[in-house]
Amino acid sequence: MIPKSLTFVKTYSGEDIDFLYKKITEDIVLDGKDITFGSAAEPKRAREIYATIQLYGKAIPEILAGKTPENFRWSGDKITDYQDSFLISLEEVGIKKFDDTDFEYTYIELMRKFKTMEGDIDQMVISKDKLAENLKTKIQSNQNVGVIYHPMYWNSHNPPCFNWYQVRMLDDNQVSLRLLFRSNDYGDAVWANLCGVAKAFDELVIKPAGCVLVEIILTSSSAHIYANEADLAKKVSGFDWDRDENEKKSAVLRLLGHKPKK
Repeated sequence: MIPKSLTFVKTYSGEDIDFLYKKITEDIVLDGKDITFGSAAEPKRAREIYATIQLYGKAIPEILAGKTPENFRWSGDKITDYQDSFLISLEEVGIKKFDDTDFEYTYIELMRKFKTMEGDIDQMVISKDKLAENLKTKIQSNQNVGVIYHPMYWNSHNPPCFNWYQVRMLDDNQVSLRLLFRSNDYGDAVWANLCGVAKAFDELVIKPAGCVLVEIILTSSSAHIYANEADLAKKVSGFDWDRDENEKKSAVLRLLGHKPKK
């Protein structure tokens, strides 16, 4: 028996984003570990699992078009506008607007103007060139990787959640995009971030290299839902946040592969 203190690890694969969102939310609600994280000044209560999700088929064009799953809060223009924010010119990257929404950084800034002692590095250009070379030589490589997290943000109130990527050529000119997030809010953020990041790689790296995106593998080291999003979690999953209520449905839980909590 796995000790209760360990993390619940789960993998998913499919092309139906509605089903995947429902299933992941179900697993977080029913099997996730209750945690308090954040900081002493701002503790946050949540329930989490460690999740790896493989997306393919119709899920890829839907994500690139800014479509989000049923019952996810953000959709339509809010998502496509967010995607467009990744596609600004290099000259505009990093320019602060000094409004209430400004972070210390944006993902596209860390992707295209990564700070080093030798100056800024545009990781999108490097990845595009590496991918084009892979296509030309017909030799696959695991070396087309980049980092988003920078140690300069170690003491930041909101260090980057998106930390690492790999662009991997598969058969012919097909490409797998692998993403690692140290933390993913599956209530309000995950699908929006996925739409934005995937669009950036498709437009700035994959298509310019003459390739086609056919797969996304997203790893969330902490796939969590905040306790104050319990109503949303129930709407998506169909199960109560209060596990005592779910114990009354033990036959249903067993049918779905979940063991009632003891």
